Amino acid sequence: MLQKTKYVLLGVFLSALGLWGLAVTIPNTFADGDVVSSSKMNENFQALKNAVEGLGAKLEALEAKAVASAEGVLGRALVRWDGQNATAAVDTTWSFNASGGQITVDRLSQGRYNVTFEGLAQGNKPFGTALAGSRDPAGGNCNVTTVKNEADNAPDVIVGVRCFDTAGALQDGDFRVLYIR
Repeated sequence: MLQKTKYVLLGVFLSALGLWGLAVTIPNTFADGDVVSSSKMNENFQALKNAVEGLGAKLEALEAKAVASAEGVLGRALVRWDGQNATAAVDTTWSFNASGGQITVDRLSQGRYNVTFEGLAQGNKPFGTALAGSRDPAGGNCNVTTVKNEADNAPDVIVGVRCFDTAGALQDGDFRVLYIR
């Protein structure tokens, strides 16, 4: 639902920007007292319709480039740690899964997590690359420990992450994960 909302907002923004940039020429203008005919109004609406359809084609081309092709995929997740409730959750406003599937996080133990990108390994194509990074302002770090996207887990990609404090001890905290293929 949230992903569809993002595309709708992107479409509205691009449409508004495109209409401005396209400088649509409206064939007929009217002033107070002029007789308005339906044929002239229809010409104006047709000009707007053509402009909007042109922007729709441009938007489809942009979406095709933005969402990974059949040869490549992209998944990113921002995981936030709630220390008061001892829970980890995926921030859906920043996270993205090219398959359209869910992104979930499981806390295995202190500082150890599995982030699952559902459907990201469609067709059982393995061998992606995963990166992880801490969002700890004190200087802690996170790294990828495993990437599971073959046989047992297909079509899901599961990225194992460990987070450490500056002394090297496992710690819970916010982190980001990126998976590309």
